[in-house]
Amino acid sequence: MSVDRSYSSYEVIRAYQDRGMMKWGSFATGELTEAQNAFVKEQNSDKILQPLSHHIILHLLNQSFTNQVQVKININLRLK
Repeated sequence: MSVDRSYSSYEVIRAYQDRGMMKWGSFATGELTEAQNAFVKEQNSDKILQPLSHHIILHLLNQSFTNQVQVKININLRLK
């Protein structure tokens, strides 16, 4: 988009090229980086669930297999 500045008697004003949103680039880049870092941190964090019964675990595994969904399983063994 260009703005007609032919009304001005000054060459500097007529030749001025607006950089658009470039002047806001550093702000947008910082916010984007912060949002991406928060997203990655959320995706990488393991959600700790309460222990599930064997029947529920089997049911969830069956559902994930049927729907072809990958799951991540953490097994905590209690050694006595």
